[in-house]
Amino acid sequence: MVDSTGASKTVINCEPTVDISAAQALYDHLASAIENEHDVEINAGDVTRVDAAVLQVFTAFMLESKTHETTVSWKSVSDTFYASAELMGLSAELGLPARD
Repeated sequence: MVDSTGASKTVINCEPTVDISAAQALYDHLASAIENEHDVEINAGDVTRVDAAVLQVFTAFMLESKTHETTVSWKSVSDTFYASAELMGLSAELGLPARD
């Protein structure tokens, strides 16, 4: 998980494999974005494998972001990420954009 922080935006660039070992770092980055009142942009376009734990972290963040009025956008989402989210029934909660 690589992130960068601009003046008011945090960008999360997901690695091709996003598994439970990345969940804590992801949570920390997302929590920091809320704490610092940053909008968040997530790039999951290169994801070839994503664990349920990571999808749960993203889902919890999406819920939390609404209470803090944090804007979250998806820059890119891979077919694998879409399929995993759909399998777990989390596509709506994650606010995934429509597929191209």
